Amino acid sequence: MSALVPAASRTAPAAGGSRSAAGERIAVLGEGPAAREAARILEADGWRVVLAPWPARGQFGDELTGASVIVLDASSLDRLDAAEALEQVARVGPQAAVLVMARSGANWPALEDLAPPRPRVIAVPVLREALLSALDSALVYRNLIHENRILRQELRAAARLEAWVGCSAEAAAVRSAITTAAFGDGPVRIVGEPGSGRRLAAEMVHRLSRRASEAFVPLAAPGLPAGELGTILAALRRAAGEPGAAGEARVPGPILRGRPGSVYLSGADQLAPPDQAILRDALRRPLPFRLLVSRIPRAGAGRTAPRSRVGGFSLQIAPLRARREDIPALTLHFLSASCRDSRVGPWGVSGATIEAYSAYDWPGNTAELRMWVERAVATAAVSRFDGSVLPDEIATPPDSPLPVASGSEAKPLREVLAGIERTLIERALRRVGGHQKRAAQLLQVNPTTLHEKMKRHGLLRRPKRRAGARR
Repeated sequence: MSALVPAASRTAPAAGGSRSAAGERIAVLGEGPAAREAARILEADGWRVVLAPWPARGQFGDELTGASVIVLDASSLDRLDAAEALEQVARVGPQAAVLVMARSGANWPALEDLAPPRPRVIAVPVLREALLSALDSALVYRNLIHENRILRQELRAAARLEAWVGCSAEAAAVRSAITTAAFGDGPVRIVGEPGSGRRLAAEMVHRLSRRASEAFVPLAAPGLPAGELGTILAALRRAAGEPGAAGEARVPGPILRGRPGSVYLSGADQLAPPDQAILRDALRRPLPFRLLVSRIPRAGAGRTAPRSRVGGFSLQIAPLRARREDIPALTLHFLSASCRDSRVGPWGVSGATIEAYSAYDWPGNTAELRMWVERAVATAAVSRFDGSVLPDEIATPPDSPLPVASGSEAKPLREVLAGIERTLIERALRRVGGHQKRAAQLLQVNPTTLHEKMKRHGLLRRPKRRAGARR
């Protein structure tokens, strides 16, 4: 590759030059007369120009780094496919506007078939007015594409923020804090009681950040062996591609798939003292991934998280008893999700139930509320009879005489209970289409226990005998 020809000494536009030239950098790729003429025109107009030939095998160096505009001489691509060349340029300079200098009638692809931002074509021989006009238009077009990308990202963020359900001022503050944390790069400390939604907040910060395409790695501090945090963080740094990072330890919990983008450490206040020191050091130093740490609030702490001596962002989550306005919305949200997962309903909630839920303190926060809603849905799904006639054993009031069988003697209690159990199992199986695992979830029993009960009541299907099998 020939030596680059920078124009770094030009810091101010020449007389009559473009006002947008200051601070912008242009890379001109090519060795022909058109490339040299374009570089001369742009330098005379006050732009910072780098002139370089098309690299062998498409291995670019630093010539495109930080370039706002890439001017490509098509005559240098006689032995290259034009679409492939544009793909290589877009890969190394994704934020740059692209101009192509080509002779009329040259074999160049139809720009209408290319994905935006599309390059602009300048006729050769290059005229100063045409080049500068195309340059200004390309910069405006690039800025519009960039602004459109930011607006789309903000719209996606607004839609994803709906995952944090609630209409209280505290819920709005959490959504705002999640957005602020997502657009940063430093560590995030999530302060809140267990069950208040700390894991959800960490996942939302990850999904809304620029690391969303990378892996979210959850770690539970209470389950980590004492003294192993440093080894685990070293292994994660190595998986993230940090030069010189050591450590071969397997990351506990889910299998790590791909490059770690965010690492969430829950219950950091339960770490052993040596691991606490390692965590404080990790919060101070730059890491190749985002470190999200949750802990319970300190005694006497207010709504605002206390300042820490280490850098990063603090996100405070109020307990559910401090944001009772969110309880009706959370109840309906969990009810809808549970009905959808159980394939029942949709069902509603009475006003008296909402009032009772709103008056309760919920020491387990939203996790406890969700558990009770899911339990209520599972119980209701099993006890509903879809309009069928109830047997006498169930329909008889408790204070009535014991049900009498068709014969002269009453049924033993064991038979009555067995009949009720068999009926409930049969209806649970019908509701889930015979799926034993889902039926066990509805009945809130272990799948192995349900299998044994089905075997006892003769509800297991006999395997079909294959044709030609011996009798």
